[in-house]
Amino acid sequence: MHEDRPHDPDADHGAEQLRARVAATVRELRTRSGRSLADVSGAAGIGKSTLHAIEAGDANPGIETLWALARALGVPFGALLEPQLPAVRVLRAADAPRLRSERSNLEARVLLSTSQLARVELSVLELDPAGPGDPDGNADPHTAGTVEHVLVTSGRLRVGPVDALVDLEVGDLATFPGDVAHRYEARSAGTRAVLLVEYT
Repeated sequence: MHEDRPHDPDADHGAEQLRARVAATVRELRTRSGRSLADVSGAAGIGKSTLHAIEAGDANPGIETLWALARALGVPFGALLEPQLPAVRVLRAADAPRLRSERSNLEARVLLSTSQLARVELSVLELDPAGPGDPDGNADPHTAGTVEHVLVTSGRLRVGPVDALVDLEVGDLATFPGDVAHRYEARSAGTRAVLLVEYT
């Protein structure tokens, strides 16, 4: 005879968080790829109603189901378990981790690390505030999965998806989806920035 384990409310909370994280991640990956519930569930070999329940946060998928979904979505298994990042991420100049060389008088600020296998474009932007009659700074969405990284080198810049604009100062880095309508708006004369665009 064995004793029942005491109830652990923290475990319940952890399971709930994981369920919500998986739900949001699977839903985001599927919708961004433009695939239907039927398409992904068929590729994963699970029922459409099961996938719907997972995306709604009403199911606790096991390891085998998550592996099947990862394969169907074309992502690593761990990608389904990672916390969702905000649509727009900002790294303030003062917050970037600093690394010193052991052999020379060099200091590096680590701004970005990306694991995407993508084609990239690096550009230097020069912007001034718009005047009367000037075209606005709105940009059309790029191809699905595009991500933009903007580092301000001088001036002040307002940038990001049109419904989630952020203000940046010199040294600030913003990362946001480039596959939605977005905007670049100089907030001072002589604004300059470095733009890295990742196309998946």
